[in-house]
Amino acid sequence: MSNNEKLLNALNQFKNSARDISGLWHQVDEKTARNLCDDYPFLNDFDEVVYKIVDWVLTQQKLMIDPSDLP
Repeated sequence: MSNNEKLLNALNQFKNSARDISGLWHQVDEKTARNLCDDYPFLNDFDEVVYKIVDWVLTQQKLMIDPSDLP
């Protein structure tokens, strides 16, 4: 497996984890949701961050896939 393939796999895991975190965040109790805001590292709402991560990963997939690898 090439480094680009490993990177794409890691990016996909990152994207999927961000989606999972977002979904779970909406299901936790109010106290936990407030605690998650302590030292929150992003300027945007986490749902917006997830949207940007998904978009970024899809862009990277398009840019890194070698057309010669396609059937």
